[in-house]
Amino acid sequence: GTCHTRQMLVKMITTIAAPTTTDTTTITSSITNRAEIAYFNNAGKTEIPPSVKQAGFQCIEYESQPWNVPSPDDTANDVRKQFSAIIHANPTGEDIAIVPSTSFALTMAAHNLYRTGLIQKNNRILILQDEMSSEVYCWQEVCHLSGAYLDIVPHPLQDGGWTEAIIDKLATDSNDGSNKIAVVCLPQAHWSDGSYVDLITIGKFCRQHSIAFIVDATQSAGIHPNLHVDDICCDVLAASVHKWLLGPHGTSLMYIHPRYHDVWLPLDQHERSRVAFQDDLYDAGINAIQYDGVNNDTAISGRERGYPEQFIKGAARCDSGGKKNPILLPMILEGLKHVNTLDVTDCQKNLKSMTDQILDRTSRLGLTVQPGPRVGHILGLRPNDSIKQLLTAATMLKIVENLKRQHIFLAVRCGAFRIAPYLNTTQDEIDRLVKGLEKEILNLLDGDWVMI
Repeated sequence: GTCHTRQMLVKMITTIAAPTTTDTTTITSSITNRAEIAYFNNAGKTEIPPSVKQAGFQCIEYESQPWNVPSPDDTANDVRKQFSAIIHANPTGEDIAIVPSTSFALTMAAHNLYRTGLIQKNNRILILQDEMSSEVYCWQEVCHLSGAYLDIVPHPLQDGGWTEAIIDKLATDSNDGSNKIAVVCLPQAHWSDGSYVDLITIGKFCRQHSIAFIVDATQSAGIHPNLHVDDICCDVLAASVHKWLLGPHGTSLMYIHPRYHDVWLPLDQHERSRVAFQDDLYDAGINAIQYDGVNNDTAISGRERGYPEQFIKGAARCDSGGKKNPILLPMILEGLKHVNTLDVTDCQKNLKSMTDQILDRTSRLGLTVQPGPRVGHILGLRPNDSIKQLLTAATMLKIVENLKRQHIFLAVRCGAFRIAPYLNTTQDEIDRLVKGLEKEILNLLDGDWVMI
């Protein structure tokens, strides 16, 4: 019973040493048969479809023969269009920038909001407790620069979840004076446990009150509906491609509202965002650096202007520098095409049936979820009060390492076992996961858990 469990907690807490990290590289590198694996870490990295893998192999062949490498420009434009279709942005793709990471995208947004005066001293920037660090460090830096400060919404304790807590915070804001909320930066699904945020409700509030609304959609783009940029009234939406967009590591796609296209600056300065360098003739010429508008290498006076500064049109002016990666882009394009064939509403129903089953079957182990709505594709199992003292973060990590030895993969994030199935997850994988967790937790409660 509960009393016995609590007695065991006191006994076990005083006897179990902190777990040490175990190298499981040799275990995972020996796996060759996918059927051996129960994979529930899709919120960290999804498996890529065969067509994505094939695109990568083909492009490596191109790279080995540089005289045959196709121009990445057309591929980049197709990537913008495909991502636009997923988030219901302008179908031309002109609202999409291509950058190396979501942290890069949000840092660029933060710098531009500060540079254009939308973040000022004593303003507040609203974020969630335990948000992914990519959504936090950029605002910390801007706070240091501007004198603004973070306003952190705590984990919800009521059934209204994050959305109710956020709206309560926004509704009590006076929206005037120097300490107003100037920026709200949110995910649709919290990265740690899939707890849901109603972006439509919050976005409309932000638009009505002239609050900049920034969205990290990494954990929902490509797998969750209700991600229509006009409906959520966002200023920026960014998503890394290596999760639910079924791409490789190394790229984030960034929606930028058209009102900023002629105002915002890229985070890094380079020729590929400039009009002049869109023409090969400019690189072929000589004495292109200008003095007061005159191309003259004999000029010895006047203000040195440098290369022409006019930017290209659209959000592409905010692309990161360097030539578009000729291996990654075709892989990203294939992944996006695959996503665009999915009915994400059906996907959510299918995945929620999986996570609901897992929650139901593990609840008797003392595992529960944070109050409030959650998405179907990510489940965060947290220890309830009866085992909370025993199931510490270090202990949970050790359990995950033990399961990894059995080829069962999940993660621990912000006090929760993060479980993220995908459409190819089988009932056998679910059974293995539940039985694995059951064995680990019951061994722990019985005092038989052995540190290795």
